[in-house]
Amino acid sequence: MLRHSIAIASSLGLGLAALVAVACGDSSANSAFGDGTSGGTSGTSGTSGTSGTSGFPVGTSGGTSGTSGTSGKSGDGGPEICDGIDNDGNGIIDDVDVGHDGICDCLRIATLGVKGQWGAGNVFAQWLNGKSTAGAVDLAAQTLTPALLGGYQVIVAQDLSAIGRTYSAAEITALGDWVKAGGGLLTLIGYGDASERANANAILATFGMSYAAAPILAKQGGSTIPVTTWVAHPVTSGILKIGVDNGYETQGSGTTVATEQSLKLLQVKEVSSGKVIAWGDEWITYDSEWSAHPDYQVERFWLNMIKWMTPAKECQVAIPPTVK
Repeated sequence: MLRHSIAIASSLGLGLAALVAVACGDSSANSAFGDGTSGGTSGTSGTSGTSGTSGFPVGTSGGTSGTSGTSGKSGDGGPEICDGIDNDGNGIIDDVDVGHDGICDCLRIATLGVKGQWGAGNVFAQWLNGKSTAGAVDLAAQTLTPALLGGYQVIVAQDLSAIGRTYSAAEITALGDWVKAGGGLLTLIGYGDASERANANAILATFGMSYAAAPILAKQGGSTIPVTTWVAHPVTSGILKIGVDNGYETQGSGTTVATEQSLKLLQVKEVSSGKVIAWGDEWITYDSEWSAHPDYQVERFWLNMIKWMTPAKECQVAIPPTVK
């Protein structure tokens, strides 16, 4: 497709990736979202298991199992630190954002599946790892258990076809219970293998949501669709345009908050204490959306989604008004 060819051939994407790496002080980060060409080594993941096959960098304070520190204890009014305690007594645990960049420094975020094959560079990974102390932990194809999932506040499901199996009923139950207890789940789709929908839909079925069987490619006429119709919601705040390319429509009982050409492309849903987002594409993880499309609000979209998925009284920080 034309979009893919542009992304792969673009030298601008590689230049921006290097620029972001320097700005974030992390020139060796290996990426779960980009192409991993920077060749960094994988960190350890605490007690939650190995870091996964794509070598996503793991921060020293992340990846613990069941030690998320949600006791809600109040401190003595001192400065807030990442310790599971409301040190400053403002009612929010671990709301630390030293750089005032819109990502909580204490955020515990993980990915399922593997990164996509399109695009060049690893802008998203370096962007996130430069903002969160723990970075993001790559769970890849690990077995989903309550102990494993309990270490994270937000989970992003990437290409689930590449885990080489289907999720078991026990794993789906564990993930569903994790969301209901306060976790935030984002699913992405359109990585290229039709079998990815099986795992994505198995996960989403717990919440009465799914991706449609037919890809949107036929409806979009073989070219990228800039999504321009957004319903007011915290996830869509400040968003005017985001591109989709050969993804799938979202369907089910979630609230549709983004459409284009009658296609339902973004659903959100609150499930007990947790949150679920289903986005009908995966291009927001590729550097081409950051470097080649200044008319897209990709960074703001990620900040909105992460903030909304994070528990209301944990790790909540303000999104800078300057982020577009």
